[in-house]
Amino acid sequence: MSKPWYKQFWPWFLMSLPFSVIIAMIITLIIADSYGDNPMVVDNYYKKGRGINAEVEKIQAAQQLGIELLYTQTNREFTIRFNSGRPEQLTALTVSFYHATQAEKDFSQVLTADAQGVFRGQLPETAEQGKFTITVIPYTRAWRLSQTISLPAKEVILRPLTYGV
Repeated sequence: MSKPWYKQFWPWFLMSLPFSVIIAMIITLIIADSYGDNPMVVDNYYKKGRGINAEVEKIQAAQQLGIELLYTQTNREFTIRFNSGRPEQLTALTVSFYHATQAEKDFSQVLTADAQGVFRGQLPETAEQGKFTITVIPYTRAWRLSQTISLPAKEVILRPLTYGV
């Protein structure tokens, strides 16, 4: 006489395969739920793409104007001045620093020019060193300049580059 089904190996083995898949699925859902909203996923990619195109147009406007800025830094104070392409009227500049990997180190300042046409700002203590993307936008928003540098940087020429927008 043979054993009843529940005392045999093969039925339990065959049932364990789908159950292990269910357990793995539950673990995967728990892990996915714990990470929450991922900022790398864009809801409206078409609108985001049009925004990138608008930014490229502003960079191209800076290239046509021949704008180059000279960034100098001593300790935590930095200055920005026009190396070429200086407009007749100097408007305030919005200077944003974006850290390459740590968003909490990002900061932005609105700078005005002094009598010599020099824009002065202070770096916060969190931005003493590291790889940052500096974005400069005038008050009129007519052009845009963005470049990646490593801080501390004694002297860097910032040019309107279209890569990495």
